Amino acid sequence: MVVRICRPSKGAHFIHPVDPAPRTAVLAAGFQETKLARVFPLGWNGRAARFSRSSVAGPLEQVLRVARAGWRVEHSIVVFTYPGERGLSARERESFWKAFEVPVFEQYLGLNSELLATECDAHAGLHIVSGYEDLDLEHDVCACGNQAPRLTRGARIDELAALLS
Repeated sequence: MVVRICRPSKGAHFIHPVDPAPRTAVLAAGFQETKLARVFPLGWNGRAARFSRSSVAGPLEQVLRVARAGWRVEHSIVVFTYPGERGLSARERESFWKAFEVPVFEQYLGLNSELLATECDAHAGLHIVSGYEDLDLEHDVCACGNQAPRLTRGARIDELAALLS
């Protein structure tokens, strides 16, 4: 008989951009495990590959490793970006679409993996969750219906709009 003793995990809560949230392999340290989110702090490895998941979340380099390995994803991809990093490019989004054939979302995280902004189904910017009071934000109601201000990611949003038209 195997007994697992679970200690309260430290870290941020992973919030999936789609509701209801699917079983997600989170390929980054700094998150709490939940019933639906399994955290693999070392990123993509054999243990992560054996996890029965519908979605994958992690930094760009980890999601690229998953794509190169041909790992199947059924629901969605969530790519984490951090302060000082650029957003996802149109080329990266297109590559992930070709590799996985599922929606790709970007989440902008703070240094402690705190969710600062998240992309919605409309892909019209990143909805602000916390912070950013000093930035120039888009305040029009998003096509998804969310009234939260949005952080536009410069040319990336323009490139995505061109792809969708």
